[in-house]
Amino acid sequence: MSQFGIEDFPEVLQQAQRGDEVAFRVIYRTYHPGLLRFLRGRLGGDAEDVAAEVWISVTKGLSKFVGDELAFRAWIFATARRRMIDLYRRRAVRPQIARDSDVHELSEVAPPEQLEIDEAVAALVEGLNDEQAEIVLLRVLGGFSAKEVGDLLGKSEASVRVAQHRALAKLAEHLKDKA
Repeated sequence: MSQFGIEDFPEVLQQAQRGDEVAFRVIYRTYHPGLLRFLRGRLGGDAEDVAAEVWISVTKGLSKFVGDELAFRAWIFATARRRMIDLYRRRAVRPQIARDSDVHELSEVAPPEQLEIDEAVAALVEGLNDEQAEIVLLRVLGGFSAKEVGDLLGKSEASVRVAQHRALAKLAEHLKDKA
């Protein structure tokens, strides 16, 4: 397996498109952790629900997908962004108030190592604006290049690099202040 994908992706994809559950499981297990970390960094407790919506969309559209591993990864993360936007719109119409008991219940269910990962992701984007956080998470957790992130966000590669540079400078300053 490569850093972000499956070495024999075309073959696994073809098998999954034909309904092979084992092949789909390989795809899911390969891409779900990064997708979930990205969503947790952006949404917190709603990440699991949005990830489920993403995989439902992927399952429905898998037979029509054409492209390589990079295009597949981009498709998953673009779908995640659309589902996040849908969630933001729903929240604007029907705001919800998080209850302390909800947070407590989540901490009891999640394994300690997952909580550590979630805390690290939250720390990574702490103090960043939404655009900077999304760029950093797509670059770090999604493994996308600046050009690929620009394509996903509808921005130029240069603007992604500038935003990333500013975000990293802000993170460095934040870490320096904590030390």
